[in-house]
Parts: sequence; structure tokens; C-alpha cells
Amino acid sequence: MAEYRIDDLAQAAGTTTRNVRAYQEKGLLPTPTRRSGRALIYDETHLARLRIIDTLLQRGFTIAHIADFITSWETGKDLTEILGLQNAVTATWGKSEEPVEMPRELLDTVLGEGEEHQVDSDQLERLEKLGLVRLHGDTAELTRPDLLETFAALSTYGFRLPGLIDLYAAVVDRLDDIARLMVGATKDHIVEEHGPGWLPDTDAETAATTEMINHLRDLGVRSIRDGLDQALDRALRSELSAYLETAARRRAQDD
Repeated sequence: MAEYRIDDLAQAAGTTTRNVRAYQEKGLLPTPTRRSGRALIYDETHLARLRIIDTLLQRGFTIAHIADFITSWETGKDLTEILGLQNAVTATWGKSEEPVEMPRELLDTVLGEGEEHQVDSDQLERLEKLGLVRLHGDTAELTRPDLLETFAALSTYGFRLPGLIDLYAAVVDRLDDIARLMVGATKDHIVEEHGPGWLPDTDAETAATTEMINHLRDLGVRSIRDGLDQALDRALRSELSAYLETAARRRAQDD
């Protein structure tokens, strides 16, 4: 394991010696137990912790919040070992294909609600029902981190979490209708071709039926993606036109 004196540690972490000392005083960074003469000797766990602190600060966490989190969750193990937090916060978690687990108390910050609008139990229940979050005691598993990162990004424009949940739920309802339409069309075709209750008898029939279903699935996915792109363009043009007319009338009245 690499060893660092305080100046070397600060340089490796991209911070300052003053910050390292300040984090130690505030309890964010454990004081090393090893020394070389009068100099404290830090290791890779200190470097990992500093990188976590820096990334959390860049994401808008306060020193007090980080300190509370570390105090609450420190169990004698390294913080990165407890929750894999280093990967969760230093990587672009919206690009992750795997669920991201974090303490429940961090959801307010991650989802952009902050001090004034904390994520309440009703919102958590809805997120869990929609399959976006799984709750495990004091931790929360983000099953769709890419989507929830979009929620967080929209919160910077003033969108509130309850409204985003409503919007997502409405979209999911429409997608359920489309899915039932596609599956119903598949079933009706099989019945028309083979009669009710038909099942493939040979490997060839099974392969052909599976391939047909996959093609229909691909048709549904492509139809939704391409159709939604076109529908969004039409809706934007329509709404923008109406909005510009209203803006023009307002400007004329002001003049």
C-alpha cells in the first residue's frame, strides 16, 4: 500500500495541505496512527476518502452533511468498503448499468430536494412502486440511476420531485397500454394462424415463434422511440408557436 506524507497526499488528491488538516479536525478524515519521525504517514484509504469528500463537495454536499454521513456510517471499515461509495460518487452514476446503493439520508441531496424539500415517505413509496428505488433499512438502491440523475438535473431548473414522479408515472401508464397492444396483436396472430391454445411442437416451430415475437418486440421499441421523437418535435413546435404568440401580445401591451 502506498504511503504519503501530508504534502504528498494533498497533491495526489488534488487538494491542499490546509484542507487535509481541516478535514481531520472536522472528523471527515481519520488521523493516521503511523509516523515517520514527527511526520504523519497516510495511506491509500486516506487518499480514497479525500477523493470522495472532494467529489461530494463538487456535487453540492456541505461539509456538515458529509461529516454527519461519515459519523453515522463509520463502522471501523473504510467508507468505500461499506457502500462502494467511491464508485458511486466519483463515477458518472447516470451512465451506470448497475444499481447504485447509498444511505437513505443522501437521497434528498441526490434527487435535488435539499434541506427545504426532503424526500418524504409518500414519494419514496411511489419511487419504489415504480421500480426506481429499492429500500433496504437505512440504505436505498437506485435501480435506474440514469433516470434519477435526470430527475436531479431537472431539479436545478425548479422542477420538484413530486411533479417528476407524476410525469414518469403517466408515461409508464401509456407505455403499459402500448405493451398490451403489442402483446395482444402477437397473441391474436398466433390464434389466427394456429388456433386457440396452440403451442409449438418442434424445435423449428419454437425458434420461428421466438424470432417472430422478438421482431414484434423490436417493432414496438422502434415505434415508441421514433414515434416519440417525431411527436415531441410536433408538440414543441405547437407549444412554442403558442408561447411566442402570448409573448408577442405581452410585449405589445408593455410597449
